[in-house]
Amino acid sequence: MQNIVLFLNGERGIAVLKVVLQAGYHVVAVVTPPNFDPKLIRPIAKDGRCAHLAMLNVNDPSSIDRLGSLRPSVFIIAGFSSIFSSTLLSVPRFGTLNLHAGKLPEYRGGSPLNWQLINGESRAGISVIQADEGIDTGRILAEGYVPIGSETTIYDLHQQANTLFPKLVLDALVLVERGESGRPQLEDLAGYWHQRSDADGKISFREMTTSQADLMVRALTRPYSGAWCFYQNKVLRIFAAEIPSFVLKGVPGRLCFIQGTGPYVVCSDKAILLTEYEIENSEGEKILHGNYLF
Repeated sequence: MQNIVLFLNGERGIAVLKVVLQAGYHVVAVVTPPNFDPKLIRPIAKDGRCAHLAMLNVNDPSSIDRLGSLRPSVFIIAGFSSIFSSTLLSVPRFGTLNLHAGKLPEYRGGSPLNWQLINGESRAGISVIQADEGIDTGRILAEGYVPIGSETTIYDLHQQANTLFPKLVLDALVLVERGESGRPQLEDLAGYWHQRSDADGKISFREMTTSQADLMVRALTRPYSGAWCFYQNKVLRIFAAEIPSFVLKGVPGRLCFIQGTGPYVVCSDKAILLTEYEIENSEGEKILHGNYLF
């Protein structure tokens, strides 16, 4: 496969670049947003064969002309957030591979790893598809799964997905070279999920069970900004919690310390223990027994 163009903006794309080059494929160019540090690419593409193209708008006619001049066989999108126009998708001879960190067709759309964790899935699916004009609707070329355990966090899922994706890309490239197009998605199973924002991370202890609260904390912990709620009119961000072995009940939202251990916060069913949290703009401040989170 000659003249691959890789679109990336982070660890996932760098991992793919490294493995694709090691497999002997010719990556003619790496496309990144303008603010991407080129030093992250140079150690991998030491011989200088890969041009680095910083593009603000890949759908701009001048960008499409520049990419077309490379006579690409395949585009690979690995963590590059721009939506490709039909004109851009028509440029590579054998199409565009898109890395989607969700099981398809059930988890189309944004923040798929976060959603799969929040929803209590036992494993997170990731997919490599042949991109088309729809939202994650293309034919599936390769897919894999990452197990979700009782302590798995979103950081863990990203790391494991970034390890698995390069192998899936190689599998997909083999299929493309054989002239195979993958399998269609089952539309009857399709589900779309919106891109999450910080506003979506508010925990309602009065409505959520301990299991629901625990999943949200693990799904939004670092590198994200954490699940959050209000404590005395201040924003409290929660980065780690655990469900204790004993059952503590009471008024949902109530903070408790038991024999010096805590803080526990009562959920709709029982209490959960907060093990790492921060109060915004109040460095070092601790939450106190008897107060409430809301």
